[in-house]
Amino acid sequence: MAAMPTPLRPETGREDPDQAAILAAAAADVVLLGEATHGTSEFYTERARITEGLAQDARTAAVVIEADGTEVARANRYVRGIGPDPSAAVALSDFRRFPRWMWRNQELAEFVERLRATNLRRPESARIGLYGMDVYDLYGALDRGRAFLRVHGGRSLAAADAAAKCFAPHRRSTEAYGTAARKPARSCAAAAQSLLDAVTATPSAIDLAASEAHFEARQAAAAVVDGEAYFRAAFAGSYSWNVRERAMAGVIERVAQHATSARHHPARIVVWTHNSHAAKAASTTLVDQGETTLADLLRHGDARQVFSLGLLTHSGTFMAASAWNRPGQIFRLTPAARNSAEGLLYRAGGARTLLMLPGSTAAFAEWRPQRMVGAVFDAANPEAVYARAQLSTQFDAVLFAAETRAVTPLP
Repeated sequence: MAAMPTPLRPETGREDPDQAAILAAAAADVVLLGEATHGTSEFYTERARITEGLAQDARTAAVVIEADGTEVARANRYVRGIGPDPSAAVALSDFRRFPRWMWRNQELAEFVERLRATNLRRPESARIGLYGMDVYDLYGALDRGRAFLRVHGGRSLAAADAAAKCFAPHRRSTEAYGTAARKPARSCAAAAQSLLDAVTATPSAIDLAASEAHFEARQAAAAVVDGEAYFRAAFAGSYSWNVRERAMAGVIERVAQHATSARHHPARIVVWTHNSHAAKAASTTLVDQGETTLADLLRHGDARQVFSLGLLTHSGTFMAASAWNRPGQIFRLTPAARNSAEGLLYRAGGARTLLMLPGSTAAFAEWRPQRMVGAVFDAANPEAVYARAQLSTQFDAVLFAAETRAVTPLP
């Protein structure tokens, strides 16, 4: 049996976990802030504190969240001070799709308000953006791309009409499209790419509002390309996980380029995502299925520095749904299994602690069960959320909270 780790130090003065995490991440170009479940309040507030700390220097240029860009765009305009919404709660009202509570919640609204206040004290070119990176809102992205080309596209509007015509028979059902696209003749991949080419070819604007509108349209058109590929792969039984990971990595790359261009110096991007995306695949069971992660993709191929932080908890409550497209509800998070990574962290002591990895004790180098809760939770089978992982190499650091509570959804 592995020896127990040295007791972890609780938060005390200068040993504050958030400050330690900020210092550890300060040199990174991309900072991945994870979460063990999409519905835990403390995971949002911890990520907000760390993001705000990193935003104190000029390198932090954008926050990218695991949401569809179509739903985040309105909040981006609000935090930049270029949108008409009177409050963060209103700016977040475009989050209507499942899982609505994941981003339309009080915790994110409070962060958005503070980010806007920070931005309004800065020149427009130095303001921090807020973007989404997911692939699920295929038809919403198509609508955004078409709307942009109606105003700015001229002759390129034909590409938008062709894309709309290709997807139209499926009545805005991604399942129907994915099923049909298993036959190559039914694929809309070429039409989606033509839409993206048309939006990209539209001349860029100079002022902030018009520039953001153009970038929003390019992101939407890219999301049509990525969403089409994802749903086609998902219903063909292919590696749709990897398609989604590469699409999200592509969004982060484009946000970094957009921010660097506006600021004329390299930008730092902070990403809010699930632990399963922030982890190294080789340290989890994802590698057994040939799957990769955002952390791996963003580290690959250049000198970019990436810092990944996992967030774990021992017990409390969280929000999830009993099935896909069902309303969110509060579930009880039972105390973590004794032999799990969370169980080990809990026994090591400290209600809220930061553990730097690697270099931890041998106990954390063992492969142990670890909870990874998505948007859906089966209360009758709580053990199903455990997967084996090697904590010592999984992240650069892990922030642990002994007890947590569910997010507070907005009306």
